[in-house]
Parts: sequence; C-alpha cells; structure tokens
Amino acid sequence: MRLLRAVFLGLSFAEMVFVAYGQTTPPEQKVFSDTIQHPASLSPEVLKVLLASHPAKETFEILNESEKHDPSQLFQAAEVHLTSSNEVDLVVIGLGPMRGAENRWFWVVRTANKTPQVILFSGGDSLEVTDKKTHGYKDIGVVWMSSLETETSVYQFDGTLYKTRTLNNLKIGTTPNP
Repeated sequence: MRLLRAVFLGLSFAEMVFVAYGQTTPPEQKVFSDTIQHPASLSPEVLKVLLASHPAKETFEILNESEKHDPSQLFQAAEVHLTSSNEVDLVVIGLGPMRGAENRWFWVVRTANKTPQVILFSGGDSLEVTDKKTHGYKDIGVVWMSSLETETSVYQFDGTLYKTRTLNNLKIGTTPNP
C-alpha cells in the first residue's frame, strides 16, 4: 500500500512539474501549408461567416448536395492569437473543393468565440503568422510558388481588415530589381 501511495505521489509531482514548465500546452502554430498541427473545431457561427465570404460562397453554391451535407468537412482550422489578448482567432485552410487549382485557400477569422469575422482571405502555398504587429495585430505573410515564379505578400491589419502591405514577385531566370 505504501509503495502504491509513493508511486501515485511521484506521478502527481511529475505532472505538476510538466504543467509548471508548460509541457502540456503545445506551442501555437505559426506556419500553415498542408497540415494543421492541432485542429480546432469550427462553430456554426464560424462556418456561416466562412461560407458567406469569397470564394467559399461561390464554390459552395456549385457543390452537389452530398458535398454540401457537412460543410465543416470543407475546412480545417487552428487557433491563433493575433493580438496579445486572450481573444481566440483562427487560421482556416480550405479542403477538397475549397482550394485553388494550384494553391491552398486561407481565411483568417477574428474573435472566433464571440462574433466571428473574416478579416483576411488569400490563396497561396503557405501562410505565416509573424511576430511583427501593425495596429496591435500580427502581420501575416503568404507565399505562392509555381515552376516559373514566386510571389510573396505581407498583409498588415488596418484597424478593420488585413490589407496587402508589400507584394514581391520573382520570376525564375530574371534578375530582381535592386
């Protein structure tokens, strides 16, 4: 009995140490491309704003009834924190028909647990939530690549939505402008 109690106390202590050092909470994902490391569920309110936004609205309208049956299967999301507050925001990746021919579709949804709002849509191969901030919100970078060119966009928050701040296009086999 004493041995069992000692083992239990030892395991309880080890759990407290891991919690104290943050070992139970995984780090927040910053770069998104093919997979979401820790998927978050989409509330009906978030699905509603996603399906009302471009190009999800137009795409959803042309889907067959079996594809429309469960719209949550068309998206995958991860929780992010765009501000320093405890507000939960989402990076959402389109799945299946909710993507481009040569790229992924990304939506950024603000205040996902209260009054969700799509504040950025972009197509690309990857999206990165950076540590740099504009108007209190983290800047977002998107990269799109083809066999002949690479396009990088940096989006900054303007107080309402994310807007393109810089756009660079490098064509393969050309010299970039200084």
